[in-house]
Amino acid sequence: MNEIPQELIKSLMDLGLLESEAKIYITLAMMNNSEVKTLIEFLGLSKPNTYESLRLLEEKGLVSLINTRPMAYQALPPDIGLEVLLKTHIDAKEKAKKIFSIMDKEKFVPKSSEALWKVFNGESINYKIKDMIQSAKESIFMISSPKYIKYLENADTNLKLDIVLFSETPSFETLKEHFKDKKGNFQVVNEEDMINIIASSKTKDQKQFEIYKEALLMVEYRNMIMLAIDDEEVLYMPPMSTDSLTAINTKNKAMTILMKIGLSDITNQLS
Repeated sequence: MNEIPQELIKSLMDLGLLESEAKIYITLAMMNNSEVKTLIEFLGLSKPNTYESLRLLEEKGLVSLINTRPMAYQALPPDIGLEVLLKTHIDAKEKAKKIFSIMDKEKFVPKSSEALWKVFNGESINYKIKDMIQSAKESIFMISSPKYIKYLENADTNLKLDIVLFSETPSFETLKEHFKDKKGNFQVVNEEDMINIIASSKTKDQKQFEIYKEALLMVEYRNMIMLAIDDEEVLYMPPMSTDSLTAINTKNKAMTILMKIGLSDITNQLS
């Protein structure tokens, strides 16, 4: 069997094909059409597996039977086939989203067992930030590094924004350019000033202050974000320097307000 790029097989599997389906579709797409016997010999697949994969591919609309004796199939061109697979995923997503929206959560999770915090990791953090900002109805409160400012660019212009960015090279002019069509309070603070304020808020003892400040200097503030939406939901990602980022999220009203107040007190000292 000729070598098929594993990256291509994996890409098609990510789009919903089984490994055998992916291999058969790729081969047919390259050959344009082929007898089943030739596919079996070329790919080294079993006869039952090949016929079942062809049946599934035909159901998905990716291949079609063009001859019965001997049996031969033809594949959709890759540019069309990929669109078919993508549309299937998009349609499935919309259908699942609609069903989720009408399901009664109370039947699945009793209130007494609902988790106070949800945990998001890796790329799911970015999706959650985007989702929260898009669902905001009244206000957005955010303290973060400039790396997360892009998620606010498409925020509703009628929202009240309270934004604090910390940067090694603060520029209020740059901030104003990003939010020229939005209303609210915008502030850029220096990382060193922020560290001094946080350390001094924890202790008045000079020795303890230096210890606390030294610990704060070890963390990675470029990863940190605290996002509160409508005083109804909050997401917090601590400024940890790790390859795997983790954020916590809650819709608990009391926790949301308390976290917002705590961080607001610190930023007010920077004003």
